Amino acid sequence: MSQSSSTIGGNAVQCETSPKLRYGTLRLKDGRTLAYHEEGSGVPVIALHGMGSSRLTWLSKKPLEQICPGVRIIAVDRPGYGGSSSPPFGYNYTSFVRDVEELADALQLPRFCVAGHSSGGPFVFALASLLPDRVAAAAAISSDPPYNHPQTPPEVREADEMSQPASLEPMGLYGKDPREFAEGYRNYSLKSGLPAKAHAWKQGTDGWICDWSLERLPYSFTMETIALGPRLTIWYGGEDVGVIKLGAPFLQSLVQGSQLREVAGGNHGFKSDPKHLAAILSELKASSGL
Repeated sequence: MSQSSSTIGGNAVQCETSPKLRYGTLRLKDGRTLAYHEEGSGVPVIALHGMGSSRLTWLSKKPLEQICPGVRIIAVDRPGYGGSSSPPFGYNYTSFVRDVEELADALQLPRFCVAGHSSGGPFVFALASLLPDRVAAAAAISSDPPYNHPQTPPEVREADEMSQPASLEPMGLYGKDPREFAEGYRNYSLKSGLPAKAHAWKQGTDGWICDWSLERLPYSFTMETIALGPRLTIWYGGEDVGVIKLGAPFLQSLVQGSQLREVAGGNHGFKSDPKHLAAILSELKASSGL
């Protein structure tokens, strides 16, 4: 594997190459690091992982060129995960949009698609809302809904197991120290010995805590301003967790013209199946106009 570095738009970009992937590290204007990898060529799709995960969740046993030719995935380690610096105090969805703007500028991407899985979904909505001239199409996959939106249905709030009392739900954080909980979750994940888990948690727990907090605070952007219409697709599995299945129709109702896609029999990780990933990426490619 070889490594090279260059400067684009005043930002230092370090890249490694391999037969399958191209790795990069962008030094952001505030000094933080944003890590990513690229695979394939064609329509650019900035891909965002979920909570407790990393960019590695976008890797498949098959090369991307076989799964969906004509697509270039740029999979990002979101702040606090993998090779990316921890988020600073006060970090929010709008802050992340600024980070992605820097990355897109460095990679010379005037327009691009975005895809996000699970806790990566709200970041997709933020990008679509705040970068309307750059986001050409978007896919939110098994996305968390906005738990603190003024119109969030009571049944969606109640299905949020992670906000319930610990005495009622094993994953409930009400009455617990979030950092202690996250440390326990991290230690449990690392016991698997899987390299992907070791990569995801290498920065500690700040990314996980940031995700959990931002999902339950009022968003720093307005869902209703997203103007992608049918170019925004909300995907969920028929066997996904309750709050995701309940939240998907609510998400669609907030974005006029958006499309809902149910994957029969799909669980929370259905997008890792190459046939489902191909369907998601193919729709982004076709609807983007890029």
